[in-house]
Amino acid sequence: MKFKHTLIIACAIIVSACSSTKEQTGIATFTGKFTGSFPDGQIFTVKVEVPNLAINNIQQFDEYETTLELDGSFSLSIPLFSPVYTMISINDEDCGAVLLSPDKETKIELFLNDENKMQFKMIKREGLTMEDIGKMNESVGDFFWKLMEKREGLQYNMSPEEYKNYLLESTEKEVAIIIENKKLSEKLKQILLSDLKWVAPLAVPLFDYEATTQYLYEKEESDNFFTPIKPEKSYYSFLSFFDLNNSPKSFSVSYVDIYKHILNDDVLNIPAIENLPLADWLKEAKATLADLVGFDNGIFYDFLVFHAYFKQLDEKHKPLTDSQIADIKNYFKNPTFTKTLFIKNDEIKKMLVTPPLKINETPQIPKDKLMEAIVANYKGKIVVVDFWGTYCAPCLQAMKETRQLKAEMINKDVVFVYIASGSSPKELWEKKIKDIGGEQYYLNSEEWKSISDSEKYGFDGIPTYLIFDKNGNLTDKVIGYSSNGNEEMRKMIEKNF
Repeated sequence: MKFKHTLIIACAIIVSACSSTKEQTGIATFTGKFTGSFPDGQIFTVKVEVPNLAINNIQQFDEYETTLELDGSFSLSIPLFSPVYTMISINDEDCGAVLLSPDKETKIELFLNDENKMQFKMIKREGLTMEDIGKMNESVGDFFWKLMEKREGLQYNMSPEEYKNYLLESTEKEVAIIIENKKLSEKLKQILLSDLKWVAPLAVPLFDYEATTQYLYEKEESDNFFTPIKPEKSYYSFLSFFDLNNSPKSFSVSYVDIYKHILNDDVLNIPAIENLPLADWLKEAKATLADLVGFDNGIFYDFLVFHAYFKQLDEKHKPLTDSQIADIKNYFKNPTFTKTLFIKNDEIKKMLVTPPLKINETPQIPKDKLMEAIVANYKGKIVVVDFWGTYCAPCLQAMKETRQLKAEMINKDVVFVYIASGSSPKELWEKKIKDIGGEQYYLNSEEWKSISDSEKYGFDGIPTYLIFDKNGNLTDKVIGYSSNGNEEMRKMIEKNF
């Protein structure tokens, strides 16, 4: 399975855009049909893993699958932002990659080889065999690690121009070495030449000149006084190196991240889109970027607009306004951009639905019975207790990440109880809970200690979660919040229904 992630970095090909009078859908059509005598009684599942070039997430790929019909045919409709190579597996066995493009059909022919394994050949569009992928993986692996070694040559006292030129020249030199490899066909050389720059570990250090040189200075432990220079706008001419209007045809963290860097960079100073009409925002963005990237239109600006709106949704959790929705509908020709933003917008609106806030008095009973008394207030309901603090960044981040889950549970027999203590300033606590909602308790230090030190409920860090079934029985205790905490909590709650 190692192929998938290295292929996804390696595969690329330049695709010419064909004009069409048809209304764009952003949907790629992937079809195929078995030739020969179709094996009776066998089920064949075709799966493709589509790299998502717009959103970084844990999964990194969108998966689509279907089974062959009785006549041996299949068809998949796949929304795309731009042309990409996708890995194909049949019955979970990797067998190559095909190029999919919005509003175009990719067609293959399926057949059984001498070992009775399903294979394919291209009928329409482009494809790569596993042998092609293996050769490219080897080349890309060498390329990546050589560039990582080259980064060791960076010096803290390099000027911004010296620093930039060193990184770009090192990359160009290593690309040339790969392209001269006699083991590669001309086709594979052209593919690698197109997209190797996206493999290069360049984007972060190029945008982080100040932070990187400061780190190198501290690492060297030099006695020389050093203050990093803030690059001028001209430094960002390196953006033209990436050929941003020729998006990669495979998964690339760098491609997604470079938009985040552009929108967050304080030298480029691209404004937040907020209440600006899109036409005005684009005019201002192009005034800054056009000379640096080398053009003032194309798919680069589509992705830039997409990420500007996505930043508002994903980072600020601020839903789109009516005027923004109208601008989005009018701007994008490829509906995949529009649909993705609107799906995210719906998620954010659901997240902002919070349960009514109720501030509760702490039960006046023996401290060793306090937890049971709090849970007893919610008989017949599943109770999720969240121990948190206003000063606890992981606690607050976890609350953001679980907003959608909590919104889904509002009309179910689930209650969320939040317990803080005197370590959280009362005035700040009162302010924070307005956005959190739910059942709130504010304990004094002795009350908090009686729970945190108890044998049954005890914990030594926050956030900590206690989950009780409808009869008040403790079913789960979780200390800390993992990267998959949202789904873990969902499972712990749902098993109690």
